[in-house]
Amino acid sequence: MVDEFLIETDQNEFQPELWRNGDSNRLPKRCPETQLNVLVVGAGPSGLMTALECWRKGHNVVKILERSNGPVYTGDVIVIGPSALRAFRHWPDMCAELEKSKMDSIMYYRKHNGELILGPTSLGHNDPEYTAAWKGIPFAAPHQIRKDFYRMLLRQVARVGIRVEYRQRVEKYFDDEAAMLGGVITDQGAIMFADLVVAADANRTRSDLLIAGAHTPSRSSGMSVYRTAFPTERALQDEAFRARWGEVIKKGISHHEFWMGPGMHLGLFISPEFVAFGLTPRDSFLHEGGNEPIESWEPDVDPEEVTKVLNRIPDWNPVIKGLVNNTQRGSIVHWPLLWRNLRREWTSKSGRVVQVGDAAHSSIPASISGGTLALEDAVTLASCLHLSCSSAGSKGAPLGARIYNLLRYQRVSCTQKMSFVNAEGLSGSSMEDAIKENPESVRVRFPRWLYRHDPEAYVYEKYGQAFAHLVEGADFVNTNLPPGHTFEPWTIEQIHEDMMAGKRVADFLDGDWS
Repeated sequence: MVDEFLIETDQNEFQPELWRNGDSNRLPKRCPETQLNVLVVGAGPSGLMTALECWRKGHNVVKILERSNGPVYTGDVIVIGPSALRAFRHWPDMCAELEKSKMDSIMYYRKHNGELILGPTSLGHNDPEYTAAWKGIPFAAPHQIRKDFYRMLLRQVARVGIRVEYRQRVEKYFDDEAAMLGGVITDQGAIMFADLVVAADANRTRSDLLIAGAHTPSRSSGMSVYRTAFPTERALQDEAFRARWGEVIKKGISHHEFWMGPGMHLGLFISPEFVAFGLTPRDSFLHEGGNEPIESWEPDVDPEEVTKVLNRIPDWNPVIKGLVNNTQRGSIVHWPLLWRNLRREWTSKSGRVVQVGDAAHSSIPASISGGTLALEDAVTLASCLHLSCSSAGSKGAPLGARIYNLLRYQRVSCTQKMSFVNAEGLSGSSMEDAIKENPESVRVRFPRWLYRHDPEAYVYEKYGQAFAHLVEGADFVNTNLPPGHTFEPWTIEQIHEDMMAGKRVADFLDGDWS
């Protein structure tokens, strides 16, 4: 079984009546009501943040529908960048919680045999020359404990009076253009309507069938990940682990390390509370005879399978092999990192159903931006709806949804491409040259154009131009991309073709991606 400290379920804990009158219920100033009724499907971070920002912008969030039996806390650490954290400055209680729970960690990059490449260091946005720009914004830690971050969002949703209804699996999305409504049908036959339905129910959402007519086919990204987390006290039972990190743990220090070998890398997070690792090898799919992977979050992998993957290359440091061997049997998830080529359209024909987060776009861990993009989506959509509905009421919702789509599509596409740039740097064949010539080149890229973005301000800057583009056909240029970059759509098939030809994605990036 997976360690229970990562999984809990209690659907009654976050009922609004239990939280609305708390001592620390400091709500942000709310915009005037827009008369827009919003139904959110999916109570993950993107759905919860969409609900919160819609409430702040004056929209009426009818409810949130969630298919699980209660809050699901699976997962270990996530990275939420400054561009997404900017919105939290409006939410005093969440700001206070982020400040209280903030946890910095020291980053190291090592060869798989343990030789140090770079470190101690940090994510780029926390370099000293940039931190002055984050005044008034919650500290962008190198990671967040996913369970703590998720519970914070659930508490805030309850404080503003929004209810999450569990055991509500949406089987169908639909438009009623004559009534100017969107709607859903659940597996229990319930029919629900709203002026706008937000699909935040992750990949393979049934909203795909309304918007695109079919689910976007899954393709291997060329990578998979073996991932788990367990209490640090278990890891400390291994002598090699204890010798290397025992004193660090005693001092209350956390480490975030990348161990890099040809064709694979291992991300390792060590804290006084728990240890997590994710081994990311290149998939056999890239080679003749490979099998199409199947998505699964079942923790059914034993350490021996992971050790076999490690043994594809010689000379792994014994501390890593010991860590893997001491992992609880049946607690590791083998998660093929499947990819869905990005669709341009995230809204239904009528504009009354719109997708956010993983429902709209794939992400893989190497981007270090999946959570950030999901929250940026939420902030952008709520702000677009504020401008489109403030005077037009609910009639303005379709235009607001389409402008949101226009502002987000290209930025998400560029951020997705960074996934493959980072993966190349962590497990590419040119590692030796990079170490000798410039150790900084192995550092995970978290570019300035990504983390300096303010999604809310961008809406108010670009809304008029986007309106003119959609309504009148005027020219429109997004500026939330790498400076100097000329955007072109791309596919995973093109990436694979370059990989198999020995080309690097980073060599084809025009503009400033730093």
